[in-house]
Amino acid sequence: MASAAAALTPRGLLMNQPLNVAPAATDHPVVSTPGTRTHVAPRLLRRRLHDATDYASWAEAAKALDRLSGRERWRQRDISALYDYANLRERVDHLRALRAKGDNQGLVFAIEEGVHGNLGGMGKPILYSKARFGTKQLIEDYVDCVAEALRHIERLPRREMSDAAKLDLFRRASHCYGRSALMFSAGGALVYFHFGVAKALLEQRLLPNVLSGSSAGAITVALLGTHTEAELDALFAAGNLRVGDEWAPNWFERSTGLRRVFDADAFDATFERLIPDLTFREAFERSGRHISISVSPCERHHSPRLLNALTAPHVLIRSAVQASCSVPGLFEPVQLMARDAQGRTVPYLRSRWIDGVFAADLPAKQLARLYGTNHYIVSMINPFLLPTFRDHKLQGTGLQPLARSAKSAARSALKTADVYLGKYLPTSSLGVVNKVAHDLLSQDYVGDISIAPRRRVFSPLRLLSPYTNDEIDELMRVGERQTWPRIEMIRICTQISRTLEEILERVDRGAIEALT
Repeated sequence: MASAAAALTPRGLLMNQPLNVAPAATDHPVVSTPGTRTHVAPRLLRRRLHDATDYASWAEAAKALDRLSGRERWRQRDISALYDYANLRERVDHLRALRAKGDNQGLVFAIEEGVHGNLGGMGKPILYSKARFGTKQLIEDYVDCVAEALRHIERLPRREMSDAAKLDLFRRASHCYGRSALMFSAGGALVYFHFGVAKALLEQRLLPNVLSGSSAGAITVALLGTHTEAELDALFAAGNLRVGDEWAPNWFERSTGLRRVFDADAFDATFERLIPDLTFREAFERSGRHISISVSPCERHHSPRLLNALTAPHVLIRSAVQASCSVPGLFEPVQLMARDAQGRTVPYLRSRWIDGVFAADLPAKQLARLYGTNHYIVSMINPFLLPTFRDHKLQGTGLQPLARSAKSAARSALKTADVYLGKYLPTSSLGVVNKVAHDLLSQDYVGDISIAPRRRVFSPLRLLSPYTNDEIDELMRVGERQTWPRIEMIRICTQISRTLEEILERVDRGAIEALT
């Protein structure tokens, strides 16, 4: 009865209630009463947010708007029906008490007991949509407490905990908690949006170590996986990251809006300029990043491949990118190349491969199997999916149920057709087209955190055409700006896994040094 009465209370009175108000009542930020000063300030702050040229300026304006609108008060209150706040509060208080008493053995037991992803529903995307900056302070406190507890255990002297015991604890904790992956979709010349997303994450040191890409996404992960962070800082300028030759429209192109199309030679020159001549294994040894590139087979009975340092360590990354960017009808299928034990460049698998979008644009299941990932960030620029692309974890209404039903029906029809085509026309072009369509519809195109352009419709004529320097700058800025509102969500949701990865790297390095 108390909860029902509280739910009927006017929203303006709820924020003045004590902390034991009904959970559902605190799920809506309170908007300040408009006055002369507060009526003007929000408009100015929104303009500052819109005009921000870096993340620090954007974050400052976002925090100010949260304070003004009442969202900051929502952040500071534990109570909400959106997550198990009581469980998280108990965990935070318990960890702090153990640290205060110096009970290291109790701290180790608590970490073994409770390091799990999305504890109490704290990773729900809706919790990060209420305020412009961050989420509930309790969630941030919990993540900070766990990360600091892990670092404290790492620093324990050997008389309290041996190196072997630490290593075992951190490995089990990492395995249970999981890790994040960033997946870049296909998207033609919209690849510069991916570059902006990567730039924003690199500047905040939030770029995951597990990366995947197909087509345009393959170019992006090849750049990120074959260069050190110092090299990437110098690379992220329009002139350095141009795909194709430098271009400016002539009078005909300016007057008609038509553009020339990339040719294969322009792509090859770009790959030679931007991507070092490295295999997947050599790239991992250089950058420490696990990059994966999707390619699709030409032959009907071959399976798609996810190429990386585990599945194809000797394959040359340039050839993998060329294959993943090979759009059927525009570019010839590509023979993958590898480096053998004598250092010679030789053909790999003796098969030809095409654009990876047809088989594994966003290969979440394969990454989970290979790298233990369970949290996915998606940079989506696939022009055929953008018009209807939504994060289903935030938006489950509207036409989405109808779209899912239509997709399921189409997938079933294609699967049925595949039986007859495989029986009567096993090598026909129609059979190949049916298989490609089935592969496309079988994929899942959303992640736990999704980043996409606000503009959802792009001219097909622009997808395989060159861009001017100003257009490249603008599309990269769009990628950065679309990433900024998700930075804190990424930071909070990945902090524990990033801490575990850093600790494991230090512990492993220490063990190797001790042996040598």
